[in-house]
Amino acid sequence: MKQVIQGFATALLLAGACMLALYFTDTPKTEETATASAAVETVTPSEDDMKKELEENDYHVLSNQDYEELKNAQNKTPEKPKKEEPKTFTLKLETGMTSDDVATKLEEADIIEDASAFRTYLDATEASESLQVGTYHVSSDMKYEDISKLMIK
Repeated sequence: MKQVIQGFATALLLAGACMLALYFTDTPKTEETATASAAVETVTPSEDDMKKELEENDYHVLSNQDYEELKNAQNKTPEKPKKEEPKTFTLKLETGMTSDDVATKLEEADIIEDASAFRTYLDATEASESLQVGTYHVSSDMKYEDISKLMIK
């Protein structure tokens, strides 16, 4: 058994030596490999070609100056819109008016933005069942809660 292992080790040693010899004495590139490397030549496109390719693929090309102008425009704080004066309205609640009627009148007078949202608020807080007949002065800067409290007193 010892001789078999020694023979196997010798064969491995010789195979490794042959591989090293072939590796270091390798012949220069053959014609086939020289042609293949010539086919993979790197081509640098012109700046105009690159811009055209990018624009065809839905990209935008900006100069440094244009980019800086855009960046500066984004960093500017937007001007605060001037606050409008609150609108006032005199709401007259009469017998038989529903929360839908009240919300519609308030929306028409630009006191609230969305009648259905106000109607939903009245229903959710059960204020729609407690509306009192009377005349109420409301303004556009009042919250839903303030308007409903005013009408249920």
